[in-house]
Amino acid sequence: MTIRYEEMSEGPVEVCRDLCNALMAHQAAKGNFHPEILKHMSFETRLKVDFEAFNEKFLLVAFDDDRPIGYIFDMAMIFTEAMRNDKPAFARQFSTDSQWLFPEWLEPNTKIATLDNLYVSPEYRGQHVGSTLIKRGMQWLKQDTDAENLFVYVSNGNDPAPLYESLGFKYSHDVLDGFIEAYVMAN
Repeated sequence: MTIRYEEMSEGPVEVCRDLCNALMAHQAAKGNFHPEILKHMSFETRLKVDFEAFNEKFLLVAFDDDRPIGYIFDMAMIFTEAMRNDKPAFARQFSTDSQWLFPEWLEPNTKIATLDNLYVSPEYRGQHVGSTLIKRGMQWLKQDTDAENLFVYVSNGNDPAPLYESLGFKYSHDVLDGFIEAYVMAN
């Protein structure tokens, strides 16, 4: 076993297809609030869309020889007022006053960044693959983006909150009536 890490911020993102689909399946299996929505999420609807939409991004992939075994995907952007309420179609199932991804206190034209996806194949957990991915991903978020605030979003039923809190993130708010929890860190 030879684990190596390769930055793939220019792509191809398709190398993460199976890993992302495994992450989405894990979230769907753990989800207890609207699991039917989680079951419809996939590489095509999540990682690929964000990877193609954002210019400022960081994708680090862990490989065992040539097999992808884990990845972290971060992205940075300028927050706009339009983003505050730009919800996907599935959000119509939630109350109209439910909060979306960004807290009310966040000002337009603020640079923000998100730790968007993190996944390690189960057979490689406990071998420091995840900690290496997180260390490098957090380094990019904190040092390379000039973002004022960093966010991470946790699907319901998934409980990595202690991990993110150990990194300095603090609970911010429920997204879509608790479908997702938002955590934030000032940078």
